Parts: sequence; structure tokens; C-alpha cells
Amino acid sequence: MVIKYLGTAAAEGMPAIFCRCELCEKARKSGGKNIRTRNQICIDGDTLVDFPMDSYMHALNYGIDLSAVGNVFITHAHMDHCYPQDVTMRGAPFAHNMTKPIINFYGNASVIKKFKEHTRDELKPEAENSIRLHTLKPYDVVNSGGMKVTALPARHTIGEDCLLYAIEKGGKTALVMNDTGVLDESVYEYLESRNTRFDFISFDCTYGGGGGEVRRHMGLVDNISERERMKAHSLVKDGTVYVITHFSHNSGLLHEELSALAEKNGMIAAFDGMELNI
Repeated sequence: MVIKYLGTAAAEGMPAIFCRCELCEKARKSGGKNIRTRNQICIDGDTLVDFPMDSYMHALNYGIDLSAVGNVFITHAHMDHCYPQDVTMRGAPFAHNMTKPIINFYGNASVIKKFKEHTRDELKPEAENSIRLHTLKPYDVVNSGGMKVTALPARHTIGEDCLLYAIEKGGKTALVMNDTGVLDESVYEYLESRNTRFDFISFDCTYGGGGGEVRRHMGLVDNISERERMKAHSLVKDGTVYVITHFSHNSGLLHEELSALAEKNGMIAAFDGMELNI
């Protein structure tokens, strides 16, 4: 399973779109891994987790054939994770000779509602016929193309069934946690009851080196405590890879500083374009 981080920032990007704080000015000046676009992950070139407004940029930057993507799993309806307007271009006269005739979008009821409302005025039949929308609830399971994906409840937007995803393929299992606070104990009990063992964990780390409170995001402090909970429930292995991502400029940390903190605690700080083979 090849996991590629296409974007690793929170909603505002890094540097933040309108911001001139010290961190953002440093990021603009230094460039490189300090430039972060909105959060998105690509798995094996044909599956995406989240579809932000930066998806087109990601395709250009990393040679992603978006017409070859068959499945997109969306965590929640915020626009930095769910930007359906671009999907109106998937069909004539905007797109020809696409690699796959059908693309499947999976998400909660709020995501599906947003797709329908935000594409209604511009979605032509040629594009609409190539799109399939699937409503997911926590603990629903999708089997597609040798990949098994389990939707799990995230802790994020009040009133919305925000999701994170456990992904199994080729004998490997990954947990992708975008935009979530610490998990409810019931999630751990569910995974333990199914003898789940993760080879790879991707943590929300919006608060950078901070955290320590039950909120709608996590920081490194929370990531470390969640890893201990995972060990207590026998959900991880000795060789499990831990990655932190979804960073906000408000953390005040450039990539080099995030990377040093992560490495000190046995984790990897993701950057745009980072690729791991698990």
C-alpha cells in the first residue's frame, strides 16, 4: 500500500491565505516543506481520502491522474475536505478519454447533501452519469477493488457524523484520522473486538506540539496518548508507522521544528508530497 500525502495543512493552508503572522512570513520566505496545501491523501494512485479545493493543484504537482481515481472517501463536509464544485468538470465538454468511467464518492449525509447542492447549477448529464454518491454511517464497510474500508466515528463537527477510515489492502491496514479530536472509547472497543492490528496510523495534529484537551482536533500530546491507548487495546504492532499531519499555522512551528518533535516521539511529520510504502 503506497500512501502519498498530497496536502498536509489545516483549512487555512500554510502560510495561511490572508495571514502575515511571524510563522506565515517565515514559511513564505523559506518555502520548501513549509508550504502546505489543504489536507488530502492518495492511496495506490486510485483512492483518495478527502477532496479539497487544492485537488487540482495536487494532481499537477504530483502527476496524479484524477480520471484514474475510482473511490474518494470524504471525512466531513468542510470545504477543505469536501469541495464538490470541481467534480462538475468530470465529463464532456471538459473531460475526454478518462481512465475510469465511474468515480465513487463516499461520505456522511452532510457530505452527500453538499455535493448535490453545490453542483446542482453546473452539473451536466455527461458528468453526472460518471459520478456515484454513497452515504456512509459510522461502522459501515465498503469493499472495492481488493480494498476494505471501514468508516469510524470521528470527533469534530457537532451535529455531523464526521468520519475517519480504517483501510485494509494487500495484507496491510492503515488508520487515517483527518480532522478529529481524541476518539471515543467505543471506537477502540470495536476495533479490538475485530482483532484489528494497524501497520500505519495517520494522526490529526492541528495543534502542533500542544493538545492535552478533549477538543475537535489533536496535537502531539494527544497523539502520544492515543498511541498508548492503541497499545493498551492491542491495535498496533512493534513496527507500526506513526505519522502526524493536518497542521495549522497557529501551532507556530515550521516543518523542521515539527519534524524534530515528531522524531523525538517516534513519529514522522508529513509534508506535501511525502510518500510511504507500507
